[in-house]
Amino acid sequence: MNRLVKYLSVILKWRRFIFWNTLIMTLLAVGISFILPQRFTATAQVMPPNDESDIFGVTSILGGGMGGSRLRRLGVGMFGSTPSDLIVGIVGSRTITQKVAEACSIAHYYHIRRPSPEKTVKQLREMTTIMATEDGLVRISVAARTPHLASSAANAFVAQLDTFLRASNMSRGRNMRVFIEHRLTEVDSSLLVARESLRVFQSRNRVITIDDETKAAVETYAKLKSQLTIKEVELEASVATANDDNPYVSALKGEISAFRGELAKLEGGAASNGFGVGFGVSFERLPGVAAEFARRYQDFVIQQEAYAGLYQQLEYARILEARDAPAITILDYAVPPERRSSPRRALVVTVVCLFALVLGVLAAFAFEYLRRLADTDPETYRALRSLWRSSHFRSQRTDASVSDTSGSDT
Repeated sequence: MNRLVKYLSVILKWRRFIFWNTLIMTLLAVGISFILPQRFTATAQVMPPNDESDIFGVTSILGGGMGGSRLRRLGVGMFGSTPSDLIVGIVGSRTITQKVAEACSIAHYYHIRRPSPEKTVKQLREMTTIMATEDGLVRISVAARTPHLASSAANAFVAQLDTFLRASNMSRGRNMRVFIEHRLTEVDSSLLVARESLRVFQSRNRVITIDDETKAAVETYAKLKSQLTIKEVELEASVATANDDNPYVSALKGEISAFRGELAKLEGGAASNGFGVGFGVSFERLPGVAAEFARRYQDFVIQQEAYAGLYQQLEYARILEARDAPAITILDYAVPPERRSSPRRALVVTVVCLFALVLGVLAAFAFEYLRRLADTDPETYRALRSLWRSSHFRSQRTDASVSDTSGSDT
């Protein structure tokens, strides 16, 4: 209790010093807060594609084709990140940032001397914050000198992103169409050869069909073989846009290995010179004509299934190339803010006022301690004063020598 009374007595004794110190620093903070340049922040929000429509549209279109459900991971796996992270990277790219800077006349607004793309891009990046929220949305915020510039720049980012993704949809659809058309031509040629070979063999040997067990085994094997062919096409298309470390490419290689394992099981009854048809039935056990017919029928079904799957993907790729639909959903366009985002004058003044008050109280206790020290322990007080004076004198001498040196150099 006595200690508390002592503390209060010190504060009351130095109350004028504490008051004027707090008042002066608070008034300085008020003045500085009015001098600081104002900033207005406008924010736009977009929602990236979901699992049913990837960023570039390829996986959503091919999703309807054979094996396409796994292609939906291509847009994400190609970059090893989520769609939101990919959108953030695209918006923050130099290409889009430079286009926005030119569209919004950043060099004019900020009076950039000798404007260049590097300077304007740097200025715009300092003004812009791009982030992916926890719920998967992408938020684009621009802090500018005027409300109109802030909203215009944020909306310009959204517009450039939409333009980029539309162009990417059509470009990637065209590339995918060309790739599939090339493979489809090869499969078509193989299908014609297999069909003609089967027809010629049937006409020469007067073979109409094979027994149901062998036919079912052949068709099962042929379907697996055709799916393996389509998976290999997917892998080739993916490798064209991704590296070997890509998660989707690795997963696709694993699926291809699994298909080959299943085929190896069906081929377990094969002779050394040919494939078996599985289920304990091998071509070796069939009569000569029936075995050869089964082989040719199997080749025909494999090529037929592969052709059907690739043709379906080709149709979807053509749709992708022709479509002009946006790949993102714009949740909020940026609007000119009514209030500035910085400086927060009330916050600045409050913080400085509290700091000045605490500093004044601490200084009051320090002064009171020195005064009492002079009364109770004069020697220690004189030692402290001499120490302070000597350090102060040395600093003055250092400043004087520096000024003399600079004068002599001049």
